[in-house]
Amino acid sequence: MKRRTRKKSKNGIFIVLILLIILIVAIILFNTRNNSNQNETKEVSQQNSVTTISDTEAPVIQIDGEDVKILAVGSQYSNDKATATDNLDGDISNLIKVNGDVNPNQVGTYQLTYSVTDKAGNIAQKEQKVIVCNPLGEAGLPVLMYHFFYDGTKEDGSNRDNNYVEISDFEEQIKYLKENNFYFPTWEEVEKYVDGDIILPEKSIVLTFDDGDDSFFELAVPVLQKYDVDGTSFVITSWYGYRANEKQKNVIYESHSDDMHQGGSNGKGVMLSWSNEKIKADLVNSNNVLGGNATVFCYPFGQYNDNAIEMLKETGYKLAFTTAGGRVKPGANKYALPRVRISKTTSLASFKTMVN
Repeated sequence: MKRRTRKKSKNGIFIVLILLIILIVAIILFNTRNNSNQNETKEVSQQNSVTTISDTEAPVIQIDGEDVKILAVGSQYSNDKATATDNLDGDISNLIKVNGDVNPNQVGTYQLTYSVTDKAGNIAQKEQKVIVCNPLGEAGLPVLMYHFFYDGTKEDGSNRDNNYVEISDFEEQIKYLKENNFYFPTWEEVEKYVDGDIILPEKSIVLTFDDGDDSFFELAVPVLQKYDVDGTSFVITSWYGYRANEKQKNVIYESHSDDMHQGGSNGKGVMLSWSNEKIKADLVNSNNVLGGNATVFCYPFGQYNDNAIEMLKETGYKLAFTTAGGRVKPGANKYALPRVRISKTTSLASFKTMVN
């Protein structure tokens, strides 16, 4: 009897051990499968997340016309053709919408917004301004020429020559232009106007300031910024090149040469007597000081010849100004453009006549 009981006891323990092993194996298999499912779920979630994050790039809109389009009142008008491309959706030009209207028979400034949305909901917008105007007349475009400034509250100015303008007089002039809605074309627009490719509004004007000396930056620039009007500083970079590093708001930096404001062997400025290599080196250096984007030149002392013009063309300058009086007109020589001189004795009444 004792032997049989002992045998039964051993068999029971063996069965329990087997059941325990089976249970442990089952638990291990369950945990393994559960972890695998969790990892697969996590990978799918991560893949979905990556897919969503990767499409955050907005489409790109291109308008065939200019950012600022100028039309003569009464001319025919239709919205410019526009295209839109998306990094994932490809060409989606058919989805472009244009908000805003233009009345070509009514003088005014109109704002258009071209917009498009890709499948992921990314939105792109591009603005276009359309100016409907009476065109600039046959008299041409006045490009004003200033030099230096002084403050009449701190000095009487009697020792200042006619190249100086009292700063309060200058502010009156800029205020008049701003309040009477004058248009300030870019140099690209001026070039196209001279080429006859575009018109300009009848109240158009360009402001230029020769040399780039301290009085311009300290007195005149704050006035330009106050009225949000752009002016071009023709900088003599060997004298005032450090001013170009400031990149002041409302100031366009163009070249008045690097170091050609000196007399030459022929009694005129050195641009008329230096070698071509030396002239080109000066022009390139001046451009580099200004940031490498200069395309407009102002001749030292207003002097130039055919060789000077050729050097300007070879170094990438597209327009050049003299000190000769007159207005810029379509078909003019782009390398011998005139200006309207503003001086200390220019009254506001005279100024209005000059610009209208």
